[in-house]
Amino acid sequence: MRWLIRKITRQARSGAAFDEDIHYGDVLTLGRGADQAIFLPDLRAALAHARVTALGPGQYRIESLITAGVRVNGSIVSSTTAGPGSQIDIGTTRVQLLEPPRDFEAAVEVSQIDKAEIDAQDRARAPTLTLTEAGLRKRAASWSLFILVLVLALGVPLAAHYVPSARPLTDNLPIASRMQWETGSLAASHHFFGKECTSCHLGGFVSVQDASCRSCHQNTPGHADPAKFDLALLGDGRCAFCHRDHNGVDALVRADQELCSDCHQNLSSRGDGIPAQLDVSDFGKDHPGFVVTLPAWNSSGAYAPVRAALSTPGIREGSGLKFPHDTHLAATGIRGPDGDETLVCASCHRPEAGGARLQPIQFESDCQRCHQLTFSVRGADRQVQHGKVAEIGFAVQEFFAREALEGGFDQVDAPTIVRARRRPGQSITPQERAEALTWARDQATTALDRLFDGRACSECHTSFRDEAGAWNVKPVRVAGSWFPRSDFSHRKHDTMNCASCHQAETSSDSSDLLLPDIDNCRECHGGEHARGKVPSTCISCHGFHTGDAR
Repeated sequence: MRWLIRKITRQARSGAAFDEDIHYGDVLTLGRGADQAIFLPDLRAALAHARVTALGPGQYRIESLITAGVRVNGSIVSSTTAGPGSQIDIGTTRVQLLEPPRDFEAAVEVSQIDKAEIDAQDRARAPTLTLTEAGLRKRAASWSLFILVLVLALGVPLAAHYVPSARPLTDNLPIASRMQWETGSLAASHHFFGKECTSCHLGGFVSVQDASCRSCHQNTPGHADPAKFDLALLGDGRCAFCHRDHNGVDALVRADQELCSDCHQNLSSRGDGIPAQLDVSDFGKDHPGFVVTLPAWNSSGAYAPVRAALSTPGIREGSGLKFPHDTHLAATGIRGPDGDETLVCASCHRPEAGGARLQPIQFESDCQRCHQLTFSVRGADRQVQHGKVAEIGFAVQEFFAREALEGGFDQVDAPTIVRARRRPGQSITPQERAEALTWARDQATTALDRLFDGRACSECHTSFRDEAGAWNVKPVRVAGSWFPRSDFSHRKHDTMNCASCHQAETSSDSSDLLLPDIDNCRECHGGEHARGKVPSTCISCHGFHTGDAR
C-alpha cells in the first residue's frame, strides 16, 4: 500500500515550502521515535504516539498508542474511524487526512499549527472556575481522600487479618474486607507451587515480571513477533498481560470454539445485511467456503478491494502480469543462461523471516538472470532498469547519443560521422553533430520498440503507447494478502508439498487463482472435537480483538 506524505514547512520570508514523500505499508505511525513514519520533533509526543491505518476507500482508522489518547478534530479519543479532512493534533504538529490521489491508497498532510491557534485553544480549555476560587483547598481534600482510602483499603483488611474476632463484621462490609487481597484460584498447572507466592511475585505489591515466567518457560518461544505485530496493540507486551493467573483452574487463556460460536452460530438470521459467511460454529461441519480479497481500484484511483467466494464461477485475478506457471515448472526443464534447468516452487517463492507468508517476487533477484533487459549488441552487458519506464527512454537515448558523438560505431548503414573514429578532444561541426544525434534518436526509437513490444517487456507485461506516443506499461497490482481476515502460516505446513494445495503445474495463465478452498483444508483439519484429524478451533486461523481493519 502506498501513502503520500505531503509536508508543509512555513518560512518567514518565502511563505511555505512543500515536500512530498512515499511510505509503503498498511499503517502510518506517528511519534518522536526514529523508527516512526512521521517524526514529531516535540517532547510532548511519545516515542510511539499514534497510528493511522488505511481502511480504503478514503477511510482511515486512528488509534492512540498511549493511555492519554490522541486529539482528533478537537476531541480526545483512543480510537476512531475518520475520513478525508479530519485532523490529528499532537503537540504543535497537525496531520490532516487527505483523499488519496491517483496511484496512492492513502494520503496525509503534515504541517505546524499556528501559534495563535494554539494560544486560542489553551484559553478555551482553561477552567473558568478553579478550586481556589470555589473556596476549596486541594491539599486538604487530597489528604482527606488519602486517609479514607488508607483506612478502607488497608486498615480494615489488615485488622480482619490480624484480629479474627473482627472478621464477622469486616467480611460483611460492602466496600472493604479480606476479599480485596484474595485474587482467586491459581491455574491447574501452577498448583504445585501455589503456596509459595514468591515463586512468581518477587516482592510485596509487585506484579509478576517476565523474568519469573521465563525461569520455568525458558524454552517457550515468544507468541508475538515484534517485526510482524505492533506490540502496543497487544498491551504492554508483558507475559501477564495475556496470561493472567488466579482466574480459576481451567486455563490461563481460553481457546475453545464456543468463545466465538456462541455468537456466530446462525448469526445471519439475527439481523439484516449480515452475510452468510459469518455463520460459523465448527470448522469441520459448519463453516462456509473461503472468501478471497481481490485487489481493485475505483474510477478515481482509490484502492477498493472486492471480496468474493473462491467458489464464484469465473473468478480471476487482474494483476496485469503475464506468467505461465506450467512453462516454468515443466518436468523437462526450461532454458536458462547456463543451459536447461528444472525449476520448483522454491526457486522463486521464498518464505519471509517468520515463515508465515512468502516474500514478494523481485525482478532483479528472481527473473533477471533469464530475462535480461539488454537493448544493443555493442552494449551487451548494459541493461535498462526494471520498473522505471521514464528512465528507460532516457537511458537508451543517452547510450546511442554517446555512441554517435564518440564515433567508431561499426555499422554499415550508419552515417559517416558516426562510423568515423575520432581522437579524444577532436571536435565536430554543428552539422555533423546534428546528423549524429538524428541517427542516435532513430536507433533509440528502434531499440525502445524492441524492448516494449518485442522480446522484453511484453513477455510479462501489457505494454502500450500513451496519448503522447510514448511507451508505457500497465501497472502490476498483486495482492499482498488474499485472506486479510485470517491467519495462515506456511511455516506450519512446511512438511507438505506445494502441489498439495496449489495446482500451479497445470496453470498457463497468471490470472488463475491458485488458492485452495475449504475442502482442501478439511482433508487434514476438523473441528474442535474432530478425531483422526487436526482439531482446529476458531482462533487457530482467526485472531481475537484484532481491530476493525481485520
